[in-house]
Amino acid sequence: MKKQEYTTVLIDINDISLAHYCINKSMTKAEFSFYLKGYETKHAREEGVRKSKNGLATSLGIPTFIFTLYSSTIFSPKPEKPKKLKTLEGINYITLKEFQSNNYQCTSSVYIIHKLKDGTYLKWKTYYLSEE
Repeated sequence: MKKQEYTTVLIDINDISLAHYCINKSMTKAEFSFYLKGYETKHAREEGVRKSKNGLATSLGIPTFIFTLYSSTIFSPKPEKPKKLKTLEGINYITLKEFQSNNYQCTSSVYIIHKLKDGTYLKWKTYYLSEE
């Protein structure tokens, strides 16, 4: 069996698990941030802050409940647009809920796919920047 070299995740831009996303006007750079499982609501995040003084803290000591993926060109001078897809036929993907349930564990390359208003899709190559 061939080892999977990448993870592909289909997201809905309106999903409550999506904390925020940002795509530049030239569509060459993108950022997708997702809430950790159990922290999708404002109340859950406020409760998490109260319960945790050091847990889930960033290097600044501020609790975070977000997992962020950046397009492969976010810090690169070479702009690269996402691949436009007419259909998802033949694409092996998981849903955002499945990705979240697996604590965002993924391969080194993660592709994020989202649907556009015209019914087509954009497929972004992304990666995770670790604070470690």
